[in-house]
Order: sequence, then C-alpha cells, then structure tokens
Amino acid sequence: MQRRLGVMLAVLVACVAVGTWADETPVTPVAPEPVATSDPKAGQDEPPKPDGHCDRCGSCQSVRSVCVAVPVEREKTKICWSYRCEQICIPGPSIFCGETCECDECGPWWKQWWKPTCAHMITRRVPVKTEVTRKVPGFEWQVQERCCGCNPQCSTPKTSWLSCLLGPFGTK
Repeated sequence: MQRRLGVMLAVLVACVAVGTWADETPVTPVAPEPVATSDPKAGQDEPPKPDGHCDRCGSCQSVRSVCVAVPVEREKTKICWSYRCEQICIPGPSIFCGETCECDECGPWWKQWWKPTCAHMITRRVPVKTEVTRKVPGFEWQVQERCCGCNPQCSTPKTSWLSCLLGPFGTK
C-alpha cells in the first residue's frame, strides 16, 4: 500500500513539474490578478519611482536624489474656552409651617409644609467649549531627483545645520 502511494505521489510530482496531465494540453501558469482595494486613494500619494531624470526639468545630466521641502496646508484643531452668563435664584431661609399625616400604598408618612420667604438672584459664569479648525501652512519633506541646474544645494558649499541656526554669530 505504501509503495503504491509512493508511485502515485511520484507521478503527481512529475506531472506538475512538466505542466501536463496524461493526454492533455500543457498547463501554462497564469499570474494572479491584482486584488482591488477598498481604499480609493491607494497608490495616489506614492512618490515617483527614480528613473534617472530630473523631476523638475527632465534633464538626465548629474541627477541625484535630494530632500525637497514641499509646502503643504494642514488642519489644526484648537480648543477655545469662553463663558456665558446665566442668572439663577438662590432661595433664602424658609419658615416651617407644620406637618400633616398622609397615607398611600406604602403606608403612612409625614408631609412637611414650608413657606418660602425670599430669594436673591446671582449671575454665574457657565464655561463654553468651542473647537476651531484652522488651516496652518507647513512643509513636508520628500525625496526627489534633481539635476544641478534645479538643485540649489549643488552650487553652494555644504553648510552644517549648526551654522544655519547660529547664522552670522557662529562665524569666527
């Protein structure tokens, strides 16, 4: 039994390796179709593939990859607090007038009678939360291919980030 399974397995492996079954046409492998994604933005925000040409002018002379600051506009949400005024009444002392006995499904209970005397009005501040969405300019760094004509860093000598921060105060 084991020998028969071994022979069948060998025949199966040979057929798959050759790509044909007995008395059939050759089987050609088919590449799987790309799976559709549910995200409509898929593939739109990808940077261009390096092709050896300048992304700005299309030249292919002295092209290299550089970091470029691209202006973007971002939305920032800020929470602002303010207040509104609200007038309320604060009751003063009341005068006790007496009690009466009442009965219901739960049994007897005492009802107290009070007579209000006065109240005074105060104004209180109630906090109000407001969310404000602002459009703020900013920069996003992208890797792009540039030639020396389009890349301002080619013509200027390399400077360190520290000299950019210190400016003229960092020189001797």
